Amino acid sequence: MRFFSRDNPFRIGIAAFVALGVLGAFILVISVIPFGVATYHAELPHTAGLRVKEGVQIAGVEVGEVKKLAVAGKHVNVDFTVDKDIRLGAQATASVKVGTLLGTHFLAVVPQGGGTLPNDTIPLARTSVPFNLQDVIDEGTESVDELDGAKIAESLSVVGDTLKAAGPNLEPAFKGVTRISEVITKRDDQIAELLKASRSISTQLSDSTGDLTALMRESNLVIDELLKRRKAIRNLLSDVSSITSTLNQILDDNADKFGPMLKDLDAITTALNARDDQLRAALHNLAVTSRYFANAIGDGPFINLYVPENLPDKARCGIPGTC
Repeated sequence: MRFFSRDNPFRIGIAAFVALGVLGAFILVISVIPFGVATYHAELPHTAGLRVKEGVQIAGVEVGEVKKLAVAGKHVNVDFTVDKDIRLGAQATASVKVGTLLGTHFLAVVPQGGGTLPNDTIPLARTSVPFNLQDVIDEGTESVDELDGAKIAESLSVVGDTLKAAGPNLEPAFKGVTRISEVITKRDDQIAELLKASRSISTQLSDSTGDLTALMRESNLVIDELLKRRKAIRNLLSDVSSITSTLNQILDDNADKFGPMLKDLDAITTALNARDDQLRAALHNLAVTSRYFANAIGDGPFINLYVPENLPDKARCGIPGTC
């Protein structure tokens, strides 16, 4: 207790300095030593823009980060970390991928094979980068070597001669292009209005897409119903044709019977036509008679008829009970 007493401020300062040093060392150890991750190495033809602290992904999931990049002869060594619970396998591969349009990258690792990765290193044969400038130069050199310089020079000479010959004709064409450009510039406001109207029409069509779709669906229903009706009509026509064929067959089979019957029917019709006036008069008289008879019996269970009295009163009173 004396060592840390208020009377010894020097000792208190030493103790505080030691405590701060131990705390700093602890923080440094935590930041440097990776806990819960395993460190692996990969050999790349070049970095392809890969930087320290960029991510390491497996199947699109970030599982670590790039810790170090170092040149080793004709290739680049990359130190990266991966979660300890992930096994890369003896045939694991690695490739540098472009992460975003802003230029960020990541190291894509694909676990393959069983066992463990030898020396925790993915060799150069199983790594790849987005492009290799040396390969592009080599392939381009071979292509350039295959070109025939004399023919190229001859082609360029022919093109030059053609342009010289067509010079007077090209000038009006260029003037026409210039005039078109001037017209477009002068009509800029009108073109803007046209584009605006086109945008409005496009928006209206886009908003009406649902209605048009519904209309087309309803049209499909109408067409389906018409097809059903058409099929029904076809079936009806087929049935009518079958009935007609059957009737024709019946008529053919019974022609000897229908002939006399039709002749008798014709004779009856002729006789009725001949008695038409007599039948019409008889029906008329029958109607008048029926009307009078209905009037006579219409007010009771008896017939009201007018009978004139022909007997004198004395003779009638002679009958008992009449006077």
